[in-house]
Amino acid sequence: MTENPFFDRWATPFGMPPFDRIRPEHFPPAFDRGMQEEITEIAAIAGATAAPSLANTIEALERSGRLLERVSRVFFNLNASNTNDAFEGIARDYAPRLAQHRVRIALHPDLFARIADLHERRAGLGLDLDQLRLIERYYLRFVRNGALLNPEQKERMAAISERLASLHTLFGQNV
Repeated sequence: MTENPFFDRWATPFGMPPFDRIRPEHFPPAFDRGMQEEITEIAAIAGATAAPSLANTIEALERSGRLLERVSRVFFNLNASNTNDAFEGIARDYAPRLAQHRVRIALHPDLFARIADLHERRAGLGLDLDQLRLIERYYLRFVRNGALLNPEQKERMAAISERLASLHTLFGQNV
């Protein structure tokens, strides 16, 4: 297996990605690993036995998916500014996978149950205005992404999201 700079700590000044070491072939395994790590983190949050709290639900969500976020930022910046056939192929391949990943999190019933519980109890939690707003934003984000839909509607929404991601990528590449 070749070295993958995404799996190393970035030793460059100011935490900049080591662009000189990043190759298109680094992205697929980094995306795959980032998605798997985030799903594992989401499962831990959703499956926590402790009652939902700002710390063990919302703050934990804020910390989840760091590798995927780092890989995505570098990939999409490189793809937009210095693209080539390899980057475009990866973008076409991973657009529906990343959409499916996002939908999987947005529609996770146990995760949404924790967020909804916090949202319902928010007035009595003794939180400051920023913390209350964060709970409200998470709740609204999940609702807008389909958390309250029935199973058939969720399945349809997931299919539409994947298709839109593919079409958006193809459109951008053809413009």
